Amino acid sequence: MKRGFLGLIFLFLFFSASAVYAQENTVTFNGTISELTIKTGANKNILNLSEYFSSNNTVSYKYKAGSDGIEGLVIEINSEGKVDIEAINSGGRAVIFIADDDITAVQSNDVKIKITGDAIVKTSFSPNIDNVQIDEGKSQTFAVSGNKSVEWYVDNIKLNHSESIYEFKDDVGLHNVKAIVDGEQKTWNISVLSKVVSPPAPNEVQEVEQQGPICGNNVREAGENCSNCASDVKCSTGTECVSGVCVPTKQKNNLILWLALLGLVIVFFVVGIILIRKKNFGAGFFEKIKSVFRKKKKDEVKIEEERAEKIEEFDLNPLVVYFKNNLVKYKKEELVKQALRQGWTQEQIDNALGKIGDGNDNLGNDKKTTEGKQ
Repeated sequence: MKRGFLGLIFLFLFFSASAVYAQENTVTFNGTISELTIKTGANKNILNLSEYFSSNNTVSYKYKAGSDGIEGLVIEINSEGKVDIEAINSGGRAVIFIADDDITAVQSNDVKIKITGDAIVKTSFSPNIDNVQIDEGKSQTFAVSGNKSVEWYVDNIKLNHSESIYEFKDDVGLHNVKAIVDGEQKTWNISVLSKVVSPPAPNEVQEVEQQGPICGNNVREAGENCSNCASDVKCSTGTECVSGVCVPTKQKNNLILWLALLGLVIVFFVVGIILIRKKNFGAGFFEKIKSVFRKKKKDEVKIEEERAEKIEEFDLNPLVVYFKNNLVKYKKEELVKQALRQGWTQEQIDNALGKIGDGNDNLGNDKKTTEGKQ
């Protein structure tokens, strides 16, 4: 039994070693690649890597920087292993080629590259984007690096202009500018946007100084609220000023108070059940309580409606002034849209326009407005 187990272990190790050995030898490097001599610019098919690497599988070729680096080089290797190198500067470089068949990857030696010739200056275009937006009446500068002659085109029409810088300015719409130099070209798509003048927002309208209220005279006048004139419009106890309106102050959460109220409700509920179970006791009691609460609810709704009506009537004055001052300069539809964006309701806007009358300087008869000013 023991010998059989040892035999299995031996076979396992044998096959594992065989697999590793086979994996290590799927790709082989067959020799040293000699130093390459190239010139600045493009160098096609200067090396065939398939002559130096071999494998029974499909091989892909890669590269990495060698001891002297590959700065300024553009290296391309096709599927057959043929190498193209483009250099922009002279000097010495080094590269290491790699063959990979998805099982193993083998590297070449450190291949030296000797580069001769003049440096090549790449052409650059500014701005380095394809789409440009400018406002109506504004200009945009386009430029090409170097001092070479440039062909400029605007909307596919060649210009009598060959300098490296061109300043574009045109009418509203879509345009294109193209620059061509030494066989290279760059096209920009330009959108010239029109200036849109919007009517002022209601909160940006200033009332005429002679007709405006005087803050600080202890008199609540039309146009004053607790925000813009707190000395004349003071909120009562238990209320606070929110956006020019006095509203009830929100009470902070109080755990003890809530627990006490909950306890009272539970006690009231238990006592009520006990009383109801007694014969002829509590008849009509809950109906009386309901009638009291219904009456209180009606009174509260009535007070709230009267208060809302006063607030609405008072707060329409800025909107009336807004339409009165701007109807002669802008369309009514545009002013209505602007007021809706500021939070005014359609009903408030209709009421404000009704106070103006025909939309001109003649105000309509409005008793509520007169009473509000008094």
